[in-house]
Amino acid sequence: MFPDLELGYLSLQLTRWCDAGRLVQIRKGLYAFGDTSAGLPGLANEIVAPSYLSGLWALGHYGMIPEAVWEYTSVCRVSPRRKVWQTPFGRFSYRQVKFFSGYERLKWEGRHVFLAVPEKALCDEWYLAGGEWTVERHREMRYQQIGGLREQRLQEFAVGFGSPRVKRALGTFFEWRKEVEEME
Repeated sequence: MFPDLELGYLSLQLTRWCDAGRLVQIRKGLYAFGDTSAGLPGLANEIVAPSYLSGLWALGHYGMIPEAVWEYTSVCRVSPRRKVWQTPFGRFSYRQVKFFSGYERLKWEGRHVFLAVPEKALCDEWYLAGGEWTVERHREMRYQQIGGLREQRLQEFAVGFGSPRVKRALGTFFEWRKEVEEME
């Protein structure tokens, strides 16, 4: 009946709930319950959409690197104006990739999450991290649990970027892997 009145009331109520700690404003128009920590990866997909979790965060999630990664790293089609959101729930960062594919929709603590498959997460990291990916740099990553990587899929994703640097990273990754296999 009075849409402006209803909108004003809603805005006032949201402000009150935020002040009381019941809600946390993540960005304009996006709120989360103040007492929740469940489903945070799903929140990463909602701050900037469309996006999917990838890079170091995904590699850590899959156990492919030994370090815990506390920053939710996501990739998106179009670079947002603001690339990092620091929230009470954690740090969420976003980077643009031209080759926006290689992710799947999973159920995570009751929420849907878009997450790169392991091979795409690896290629995204090679693309997003600056510099050359040498055999030594792959050694420094201390990869683990990579036996399940599908080589054909890894090659398809690396080629899909259309980036000579990512293709070289794939080549040095295979060199590194061969070196590791020979030592075992």
